Amino acid sequence: MDGAGVSVNEPGPDTPSSRAVPDTSAPDDWATRRADEVLARAEAFALDAAPTPQVRALLDTAFIGLREQARRFQQVHFVHLPLLVYGNLRGDDVPATPLAAATSLFFLGLDICDDLADDDLPEHWSGWSTNEINLVSLALLATLPQLAIEGLDAPAATRAAMQAALARGLLCMMGGQQRDLSAAGTAEVSAAAVEETIAAKGGEELAIFATLAAQLAGAAPDQIERYAALGRVLGTGGQLVSDCLDVFNAPHSKDLAAGARTLPIVLGLNQLEGRARADFLALLDRARHDEAACEDVRRQLRDPGVVWRCALTIEVYRQRALRLLDTVGGQEPANGRLRTMIQGLTWPG
Repeated sequence: MDGAGVSVNEPGPDTPSSRAVPDTSAPDDWATRRADEVLARAEAFALDAAPTPQVRALLDTAFIGLREQARRFQQVHFVHLPLLVYGNLRGDDVPATPLAAATSLFFLGLDICDDLADDDLPEHWSGWSTNEINLVSLALLATLPQLAIEGLDAPAATRAAMQAALARGLLCMMGGQQRDLSAAGTAEVSAAAVEETIAAKGGEELAIFATLAAQLAGAAPDQIERYAALGRVLGTGGQLVSDCLDVFNAPHSKDLAAGARTLPIVLGLNQLEGRARADFLALLDRARHDEAACEDVRRQLRDPGVVWRCALTIEVYRQRALRLLDTVGGQEPANGRLRTMIQGLTWPG
């Protein structure tokens, strides 16, 4: 299941599973400082909750990858989006620190699930069995975030609503992931279906984070819905950027290797007919195991029509996010940081 959250200014080592909040701003001491504080809190919470020394060691290993991402990228959505939404509503993001720790734990669980599904576990997992890694991903995804939310300084009704929102969002993401998996290797997929699937995965992930922050801030129901929509649009656009990076820029395309049907692949396929379409489908099948075939796919997908449609679609999501931000208003400096985050949602070429 998609779940990584890094900047898309450069392809990460696992680009297709790196759902990003794009960021092209100048270095920001706030972003670095707050990421350090949030991740330290998340790690301490997880390690304190570990029932055995072995589980504690597993969790400690899991945090290696999370710390590496935070060091590499200026903004990571699992930390900064909930802080900024809360700060935009209340003027101060500090009270949202425990929530950002919870969303970081949730993200980490998703990220490990991605690596397991892709058979692409980072080196720091060497020495641990797949079953053990599955166990820690389950704890990070389905237990620790809920415990962290239960401990928030908020009314019981608010905490219950947040836990329900997290559960509903995760179910939505699971549905999107299933649609994505069932589309792999298929011949008939529309661009609209691709966008719907992405919205249910990467889009819903950021919608969860924005929703939880708005709930914690005591926002009215209509405000919560607008922030959820903002997160969903931002996450969907960020995933589209990440998918384009994977096909056009990454040294090794994991989407091509998996037979995934991302937007550039579907656009390239659906502009062909007859024998040309059959030949391209055969080339996509070979690209799952042949790097030379991958390069042939990439050359075909650099068709101006495909590139233009991808860039236009990303721009549409950027403009939608900006309009949604205008509807919620908000307080500085969070509002300006949110705007900068959205402005970074651009074609990566």
